[in-house]
Amino acid sequence: MMLTLSRQTVRSSWRGYLGAFVALLFGVVLIAVTVTLIGSVDATGGRPGVTADQRAQLDDLAAIFGMMSAVSAFMALFVVGSTFGFVVAGRRRELGLLRLVGATPGQVRRLLLGESLVVAAAATTVGGLLGTALTPAVLWLVEAIGITTLDLRAPRPWIAWAVAVPTGAVIALLGVWRSSRRAARIAPSAALREATIERTRPSILQLAVATLSFGGLVVVVAADMPPLFALVASILLPEVVVIGLMSIGYAVIPRLAALLARPFVARDVTARIARDEVRAAARTTAAVAAPVVAISAIAGSLLLSLSFTADWTNAQDRARLRAPLVVEAANPATAAAVASDKAVAIADVRRQAMLQRDEEGRPGVRDQVEILDPVTASAARGLTATRGTLDDFHGRVVAVTATEASDAGIGLGGTVPVWIASERVPLRVVAVIPDAPDLYGDLLIPAGLLPPASERATGTVFVLPRADAAAARVSLERTLAGTHSRIFDSGDWIDATTAQTREANKLGLTILLGPAGLYAAIAIVNATLIGGSQRRRQRDLVQFLGATPDQVRRAAIWQAALVGGTGLLLGGATTVLLGWLVRRAITADLVGIAVPITIPWLPLLGIGVTCLLLTVAAAAAGIRTRKAPHLAGNTP
Repeated sequence: MMLTLSRQTVRSSWRGYLGAFVALLFGVVLIAVTVTLIGSVDATGGRPGVTADQRAQLDDLAAIFGMMSAVSAFMALFVVGSTFGFVVAGRRRELGLLRLVGATPGQVRRLLLGESLVVAAAATTVGGLLGTALTPAVLWLVEAIGITTLDLRAPRPWIAWAVAVPTGAVIALLGVWRSSRRAARIAPSAALREATIERTRPSILQLAVATLSFGGLVVVVAADMPPLFALVASILLPEVVVIGLMSIGYAVIPRLAALLARPFVARDVTARIARDEVRAAARTTAAVAAPVVAISAIAGSLLLSLSFTADWTNAQDRARLRAPLVVEAANPATAAAVASDKAVAIADVRRQAMLQRDEEGRPGVRDQVEILDPVTASAARGLTATRGTLDDFHGRVVAVTATEASDAGIGLGGTVPVWIASERVPLRVVAVIPDAPDLYGDLLIPAGLLPPASERATGTVFVLPRADAAAARVSLERTLAGTHSRIFDSGDWIDATTAQTREANKLGLTILLGPAGLYAAIAIVNATLIGGSQRRRQRDLVQFLGATPDQVRRAAIWQAALVGGTGLLLGGATTVLLGWLVRRAITADLVGIAVPITIPWLPLLGIGVTCLLLTVAAAAAGIRTRKAPHLAGNTP
């Protein structure tokens, strides 16, 4: 009975739920796409003939796609919940009328939950179909933009359906659940009110969520952590901060928007009208700002943190690399030729291998390990031990970086069990070394531990000359003539490596934020249009009292700019805080070493300008599509 009534209500007032339908539809598409990408890794890895290098590449893709799915799921849950919340808030008089004619609070709550199920059924069905249709295009795009060279195989469609459809239904129910409880408390007298004063004081639950979110942030900020841990925190903490901000958003965002309007209200009456509207419609203001806060905080924090991490590796390379020349050899034979050059004293060839960790007595995940001679690596790459000694670096031993020791809980003298040639071998940790990702990996093993066939020369050779570096460079150019090898001064090699790191970061950000950013853009436009439609009666009243259509239009644009600017201000503050967290960890790790500061101004400004333009353009489009003013009722 109640579900039938919910279906009839949605059918009769479909315009009110159109925005929620759009938000949930694209949220389901977003989730379906991420599930498809993760499933494509498993489907491709299950094919016969997949090599060890390809499997390592698939493992990296699985990790990246997993992070992308987490960001996407958060954006979908956050945006859909916010959209459903203020769609329900816009029906206050209608729900008050239901209470007036005898509906109980429980019936109102069940009615709204039923309506969300009806909307969810339609949105998840269409979203699932659209996600399935987009699968070939998404897999093609992954290869086209250079994320992988593998030909990814599409998983079976039911996998995406099995995850996206129930997830979409749960998101819809969660989005409307809190609003339905609030709506159940609406008094019957609300049906008779022409105006409503929205409550801006947070509830006890909202204050508790905000306290936990900001309390956790304070704990992390107060803690001393390695740079890589700070980077992980900068990926996870924006979501926590956004949740905390939006828990008290009704109280914070309208007031902050009014402060932004203060310099303009004395000069432009439409700015004053916009300021009063954003303060009065606190719930709508917070809901429209929500996707702007979320995407600017998440994307900005990632951009700044990854840029600072590239600065960290650059400073490490300059502080530790002792070889004045670096050769990027075309093949292993060319790398061996470098060592035979008479002008070369030490040629430290970087070699790597894949090693399987032990998991409960059987082979587990494959890790990349560095194979080196401690004498040549110390002379050329500045390899040193902060704990333990490299004098014992021979036999069945391993050295680990400080981050790996902290992350895996491996202490000096502990063991790292691995599998070598079908044998379980415990490797004893004899040294803990500083992090230097461009110079060596997290796990280092001595030469001779693995079969020669499993070793792989990367082509990078760190060269110490016998005398003058310039003379050694001339000699190497003769030796390597026609081999397509490149010879760098150490500073040029560091700059080139850092540039490659930044390009890889751009590609990683494309994967992590591409789908979520597109969804955020749709959500910003959608939320702005819904907010504009809910303010339609107030704008008609202003026009009825004497405002010109041009003034009403300018007031709407001012309002969108104030709300979007407030969202960007909160997202920017989150970005600055988390960027400072990473920067502090970097400078603490490299005490006494000059660390450059590279701020990606253009991408950061691009995020802000795009969010602001989308908000203003959606508001202007919503005003242009309005009908003639009317004052009868809240809905068009």
